[in-house]
Amino acid sequence: MSAIDVLWLPGELASVRAGARTTVVIDVIRATTSITTALAAGAERVIPALTVVAAREAAARTEGSLLCGEREGVAPPGFDLGNAPGEFDRATVAGRTLVFTTTNGTAAVEAVRGAGAVRLGCFRNVGAVARAVAGDAARGGCGVSILCAGRRGRVSMDDAWCAGHLVTRFVQTVGGATLTDGARAAQALSAELGPPTAVGLARTAAGRALCAIGRADDLRACAAVDDLAVVPVRRDGAIVSDRGSEGGEEDV
Repeated sequence: MSAIDVLWLPGELASVRAGARTTVVIDVIRATTSITTALAAGAERVIPALTVVAAREAAARTEGSLLCGEREGVAPPGFDLGNAPGEFDRATVAGRTLVFTTTNGTAAVEAVRGAGAVRLGCFRNVGAVARAVAGDAARGGCGVSILCAGRRGRVSMDDAWCAGHLVTRFVQTVGGATLTDGARAAQALSAELGPPTAVGLARTAAGRALCAIGRADDLRACAAVDDLAVVPVRRDGAIVSDRGSEGGEEDV
């Protein structure tokens, strides 16, 4: 029987044994949505970096890489790309290594370095992630932790919303799963909010911040559901694509 937990903030990692579990990192607005989009568009790998300085250094060591990410929602000076899903099209990123740093998402990815399997989720690949995690659980009998990146140390409603959808998909896929209070609360929130929409995401703190800098259009991609079959997975310090066996991946 698999146990599924939702950690509403990275600070909760101190209370779990991440090494024995599959961990799914979620940062809907926008890091995990953008990384999933980039890998679906043919990016070879994504190297997460905790700071802008670390990202610059990693890019300098990686020939032909693209330096990507944001601080305060916009690309730092000298970066090739920001953190908007629409920037990561096939013509731009296919076959390339991306060095990626964001305010919240890549910090959450770095926080689970010691976890067993680390996958990235968003609304765009929620079904594919549920199937992949169910496979992890079936093979290893491990539990599942869904980690919400949050925003500046506070709970982020968009991440918890997506986590709740993932909990529901996982329960539908794996019989006999047990849920922690964190998982039940996320599931209840997602049931109350319903399917994601750009308008709904615009009401979250992260969504309002994007609208304030003129990036409201990014929310359309963040609110898309199940249009990608790619499941980003961390291997050897980088994030690469683990394509789901089902799903309607589009050419981005």
